[in-house]
Amino acid sequence: MEESGFGRGVGFILAVLFAAVMGACLIAVLVAEYMEPGRVMNEQARVTLRICGIAGAIAGLMAWWLQGFAAHRGFVVRFFYGLIIFILVFCALGGLLEVGSNFLLNPGPHDYSPSGLYWASLGGFYTFAFFLVSSFNLGLIAVLLAPGIFLALVGPREIP
Repeated sequence: MEESGFGRGVGFILAVLFAAVMGACLIAVLVAEYMEPGRVMNEQARVTLRICGIAGAIAGLMAWWLQGFAAHRGFVVRFFYGLIIFILVFCALGGLLEVGSNFLLNPGPHDYSPSGLYWASLGGFYTFAFFLVSSFNLGLIAVLLAPGIFLALVGPREIP
């Protein structure tokens, strides 16, 4: 069955709102962790917080778009598919953006050979993942589980 233009427009608006909410929620949860009294946030933490928001928003858009592959399945399959896709894209983009920010913001010689780029990307991913795990709290767990629930409830769906 062909989808109408109105349905596509509503889907696009929902996808953009979903991405904006995911990016904002990730930033809010992580900023709340760093706003404890007496704790100072350095410039690297600020950059990584921005990277978390950008990666969360783009991961939300990608998860919404890729949810079409599981649109004809049941709730549980759509939940796990959306959750796994979101977390994989979020971590991959976060690591990639971390590497990009290190190359752009840190002056000095960089190794652009394949092995140098590999180790830099691996280091960027570990930096990003450590930043998330070091501030792991219940709010972050909820924000990382929310995309699966939202995508299963209101994401793209095909009724057989």
